[in-house]
Amino acid sequence: MLPTLLFYAAFAIGEAACVAYAINVIHGYPWSVKWTEKATLVVLAIIGAGSAELTRRYWMVPVSEWPPALVAFAAGCCAMALVVLPLATYARARRARVAAAIPSERRGALLSDPPASFIGDGPNAWMLRLPGNTSLNLESHDWSVPIPALPEEMDGLSILHLTDLHFSRAYSRRYFEAVFAAAAELPADLVCITGDLIDDPACIEWIGPLLASLPGPSGRYAILGNHDHHHDVDDIAAAVADAGYEVLDGHATTVEVNGRRLAIGGTCAPWGPGIPDDAIPSADFSLLMSHTPDLVYRSAKQGWDLILCGHNHAGQVRLPVIGPILMPSVYSRRFEHGFFRVPPSLMYVSQGVGCKHPIRYGCHPEISRFTLKHAPSAAPRDRIGRGHATVGA
Repeated sequence: MLPTLLFYAAFAIGEAACVAYAINVIHGYPWSVKWTEKATLVVLAIIGAGSAELTRRYWMVPVSEWPPALVAFAAGCCAMALVVLPLATYARARRARVAAAIPSERRGALLSDPPASFIGDGPNAWMLRLPGNTSLNLESHDWSVPIPALPEEMDGLSILHLTDLHFSRAYSRRYFEAVFAAAAELPADLVCITGDLIDDPACIEWIGPLLASLPGPSGRYAILGNHDHHHDVDDIAAAVADAGYEVLDGHATTVEVNGRRLAIGGTCAPWGPGIPDDAIPSADFSLLMSHTPDLVYRSAKQGWDLILCGHNHAGQVRLPVIGPILMPSVYSRRFEHGFFRVPPSLMYVSQGVGCKHPIRYGCHPEISRFTLKHAPSAAPRDRIGRGHATVGA
């Protein structure tokens, strides 16, 4: 009896993992959100009904009497549960060591405010009242990042990064005012906002006063995200620009830092324009704002030194040991959260600030400041340009 139960457990876990992987990959492409959400619910209902019927029909029936197609499917699901999932969990643990090697100060940012004051009256506000939901438990991270490719003159350059704000009336405006007040306590040379500002068009008017509250002496830059493209992107981009930010969707610019040239690019591809190879200016160091981490391999080939991303929300719900289950990425859970090295690039994927569906368990919202440090390298590089191989961090 016990082996039979273990077999069915492996079958069920493997099937759930296969379904989650398929959902992640499909949602990583630029389909219509309304279409994919409805289709996902329909497919899940069909899979659930089919699984229940198969369980009813073949429960306690010897596997030797199962149809060959069902045996093959069961074998694949068991392999997913017993081989692929453990290997993926091990790979996650190894990737976590990259972030552990980079010094950081982490602290709660909104502890002095009552959570109830942050809950709005929008359609999904009830989710914020769910027991154990950490959607309002903002954390600030202060990273000190050694980068061999960084010129000595840029040592100490600081970048404040916010992403996935998801302004909506599920949250009260007071919540976002507290978020930006906490961000203002992390002053930086540059401010970078990497998309998904709006989920509710009525909240576009929040953009100006909130974003304008952050100082950025060397520049303030922003891109849009896939959720912004579900609304009037021109109105959103105009509000961001009126707040004093340069919107860099699909192009790059340069800024001088202590006599050295810093290239800053931005893209929310595949929902918006990408940055052509010949549009990347030559510079001493380069920073790319990409809404999704899915572009990391192409971006690394283009030679970007540092990449800041969001989009995935780190899965929002993270299980002990296993980690996140659902994540809208063509690479599924590969780039869930934290630092990743894809030579010559170093990429950071943020857990973001807000959510369209504000449910977070084991996954706090975050804001981050990065202080870049010149790290001597055996193969230093003075200048970079498009496609130039670099020494990554």
